[in-house]
Amino acid sequence: MNGPASNTPTFTLVAQLGIYCDPNSQPGYGQLRVFDEQCHGGQVRPSVLMLIADITGGMIGEKEDPECWHFTTDFQLRTTAAPLPDHIDVYADVLRAGASTLTCECRFTTPDGTEVGYAQIGFGRFHQRPGDPAKHIHDPPRPDLTGLPDIDQPLAELAGIEVVDPAVGHVEAELTPQLLNPAGIMQGAMVTLVGEVGAETLAEHEFGTPHTVADMDIRYLLGGKIGPVYSTCRWMGDPASGWVVAEIRDLGKGDRLMATMMLRVRPAR
Repeated sequence: MNGPASNTPTFTLVAQLGIYCDPNSQPGYGQLRVFDEQCHGGQVRPSVLMLIADITGGMIGEKEDPECWHFTTDFQLRTTAAPLPDHIDVYADVLRAGASTLTCECRFTTPDGTEVGYAQIGFGRFHQRPGDPAKHIHDPPRPDLTGLPDIDQPLAELAGIEVVDPAVGHVEAELTPQLLNPAGIMQGAMVTLVGEVGAETLAEHEFGTPHTVADMDIRYLLGGKIGPVYSTCRWMGDPASGWVVAEIRDLGKGDRLMATMMLRVRPAR
């Protein structure tokens, strides 16, 4: 994966999604306040669940080796169709911690303890190199996750995602500073969001009704740096199965492949 860019952007959008994480908990703990703008089709967007898993699991890595960058390499999520609670509790624990990799599991539960989602997330550990931007190590609470108002428009709109060709799930977004992570590349949850909206768009075009993503696997291959970043999608077998294959590319970086995804869609509630 590419190393950090030369400047650190203002990291705002993902700090307005109702996420709280306790960096001192064992196992890792986070909480997501649920509100309409972070949801789609009657459920929390999987990209938002990815973000809190990324932060909660990543904080475990930060405690173990605070001098390393922890870049997300892969994420797998399964969800159940359940009524939206007022918040979701997230518990992260280490499956394996190596010298260059970290793998965590995350359980998503409602306030009464019902498990509504399960994820596994992997990170690559990368030591600072000459010329990299300074890596800020924050004492809790993280200042980039507090003090900002919740988003007041649907997440996909605020991210600037536009539909280009629904027949192939082609949507794209300009790579604005608010979509970047502190290392200067597109935040993993925002990469996920592009593929997620692409799959929803493909399904709505196919079936004529709104759909949402229930399950997904994503592998991050390269960091997005220039943009626009776009998705293309296709059905895996019969569309009735709901399975979609997506590719995410950075058009401005020689159309290079950034990520691949497998997603399962279901009708929106």
